[in-house]
Amino acid sequence: MIIQKNISLKNFTTIRIGGNSNKIYFPESLEDISNLKKILLLPKTLIIGKGSNIAFSDNGYRPDIISLRKYYNRHISIINNKYISVSASISCARLAKFCHKQSIAGFEFLHGIPGTVGGALAMNAGAFKQSIWNSVDSVNVVNKAGDIKNISCKKVKTSYRNVDKNNILLFLDTLLVINKRKVFDANLLKKYSMHRSLTQPIKQWSSGCIFKNPSKNTSASLLINSLNIQKRRIGGIYISKKHCNYFINDGSGSCKDLIQLIKYVSKLIKNKYNISLTKEICIYSNSNE
Repeated sequence: MIIQKNISLKNFTTIRIGGNSNKIYFPESLEDISNLKKILLLPKTLIIGKGSNIAFSDNGYRPDIISLRKYYNRHISIINNKYISVSASISCARLAKFCHKQSIAGFEFLHGIPGTVGGALAMNAGAFKQSIWNSVDSVNVVNKAGDIKNISCKKVKTSYRNVDKNNILLFLDTLLVINKRKVFDANLLKKYSMHRSLTQPIKQWSSGCIFKNPSKNTSASLLINSLNIQKRRIGGIYISKKHCNYFINDGSGSCKDLIQLIKYVSKLIKNKYNISLTKEICIYSNSNE
C-alpha cells in the first residue's frame, strides 16, 4: 500500500480545486482495505474515487483520505445471463461500454457519468431519467463496524441523488440486474455520447452538476438559465455557456471562488422563485473553517 503526505488535492478532483492533504492512503488490494479498518472507522476519514462532484478547501483537508485510484481488484463479468458483477473502482463509462459490447440494454446512460461505479452507488448517480440503483440487486460493502458484508438493495433506502449510507463506509462491488425486457439499441450509446458532447463542457475542469434538480419536473439548469447570468464569473470560476449547472475552473479558480458563485446563484433563485437549491457537489473542509 502506498501512503503519501502533504500533496495537492487539486489532482484528486475533476474541478481541480483544493489545498494540500495531510495523509492519503492508496490501498491496492482487499487486504490493504482490511488493514485500514481503524482509519476507515474514523468519522472524518474520506474515501474518494475519480473525484467528480467533490472539491476541497483552499486550506486543504487534514483528516485521512483513502483513494481507490490504485486499487487493482477491478472486474466486470456476466453471471448466468441475469446479472453483471462489477467492482466499485470501475469507471461508469467502462461499464457502459462493456454492456454495449455484450448487447446488454439499460446501462447506456452511465457512459456520460464521469465517476466510478462506487461513486455512482454512493449518490445514486444517473442521467436521461435513469439512476444506477434502479438496476442494483445487491452490494458488497465495508460496513461501519469495519466488516465486509453483502447487502440486498431492499435494505438500502434510495431516492433522487441520495442513498442512505447509515451502515455503509465503502462500496466494494455490486450485482446489477440485466433487464431483458429492454430492447438493445446499438445506436443509443453513441446518441447519448453525442448529446453529452453537445450539451456539457466535457473537456473543461468541472465537478459535473453543481445543484440537484429541485423536483422531477423542475430542472436546476432551466432555473439558472432564466436568470440570464451565463457570463457570470467570480475569480477563476465561471458558469458554463454550454450547461449553466456546470461551473468551470479556468485554472486559477479557488474553493472560495466556487463557494461564492454557488451562494450568488442560490440567492438569486431563492429571491426569484422561492426555491432553495441543494448542492450536488460536496465541498470538504477542516472542522475549524
